[in-house]
Amino acid sequence: MKTLKSLLIALSIIFCASVAKAELKPNEAEVTFKTSIDCQGCKAKLEKSIPFAKGVEDMKVNLADKTVYVRYNAKKTTVEKLQKAIEKLGYKAEPLPAK
Repeated sequence: MKTLKSLLIALSIIFCASVAKAELKPNEAEVTFKTSIDCQGCKAKLEKSIPFAKGVEDMKVNLADKTVYVRYNAKKTTVEKLQKAIEKLGYKAEPLPAK
């Protein structure tokens, strides 16, 4: 019983840590783009190319919402450059207002 309780506590901590939004480091910024992606191939194309763009530190593609989240180093790139990188791959990309 004690082992089960310890396991549940550990899982709760891990879950809370994964749900909590990470703090941005100095010079980091984030943007979410609404895109025209519509298939798994589009998602794969973005995931293959965008993470290697200068300054990109993290990226997540949500096919269901047609969005691309990017955390980047603001000293190395800009929202406009990231938008152009997505558009260069053949997709529309509009930055969404920050929440």
